[in-house]
Amino acid sequence: MQIKNNIWKHETSKGTLFIKKYDNYSVYEKVKFIHQQLESIKFPYVIPLKKSNEPDLLVQVWQSNSLSADFSNELQRKQALTILNALHDTSHLIDWKNSYRVPRQHLYHKWNARLERFLLHEKELVPYLNEAFFDIVLYASRVLKQMRKRRQKISGKLTLLHGDVVHHNFLICEDKSMKLIDFDLAVVGDSAEEMLLWMHRALPTMDYNIKKLFSESPFLYELCKQKLYYLQYPNELLREWLYVLQLGDYEREVFLDYLMPFTENALRHWPRLVAETEKLQSS
Repeated sequence: MQIKNNIWKHETSKGTLFIKKYDNYSVYEKVKFIHQQLESIKFPYVIPLKKSNEPDLLVQVWQSNSLSADFSNELQRKQALTILNALHDTSHLIDWKNSYRVPRQHLYHKWNARLERFLLHEKELVPYLNEAFFDIVLYASRVLKQMRKRRQKISGKLTLLHGDVVHHNFLICEDKSMKLIDFDLAVVGDSAEEMLLWMHRALPTMDYNIKKLFSESPFLYELCKQKLYYLQYPNELLREWLYVLQLGDYEREVFLDYLMPFTENALRHWPRLVAETEKLQSS
């Protein structure tokens, strides 16, 4: 049964399989390499690959009755952070930084390109966002200016980063264990930056209450303190509004029912988020 363009659920006499086909062979090679390395050290938070005779297919056991993680749930937030910490700690056993298969992360360039694309679509987006368009641009520009001024040192570990720490890549399996899936966007970079990107995903589910998040997981503050101002970059807003432009009329209308209140809520909290991160960074 086809699930998406490149994903199938396949029934066999020995069980049900998840099959993913890659058009980009280098991405397939990277994901396969990452799984091989993690499985070689018995990393417990991935779903092992099954052998395949096809050169561009990733095959795993289908996870029945699985659910995506819910970052509004404190326990599941902590589970996700445990997994990310464990992934980043694999640098002690695997020399990720010297692997040609996994590219380096360049977050400034990625964020700058995202803002440039947003600006290019001003005429299309302003009718939806009105003055909020310029607020988003201002917040993003301020962070990028700081990133240019400051020397971007590694504040965590230079290690493997998952690269896409959205909630649906943390899978709650039938036995209640949590697994990390989909390493397509994996890179080598600063572990602190991945934790900050995860916070971008988690904070909207908890009313941007950064103090609560740090009280739950105090190590986050110590790890990310040097780069806390990264949280002021409106990454989720930029990405979601650029995504809107790819949708057809019907899909866009449906998605806007979610995105408009999400944007309003985010921008209502943003001044407090900026103030709190600046206070925490200077303390």
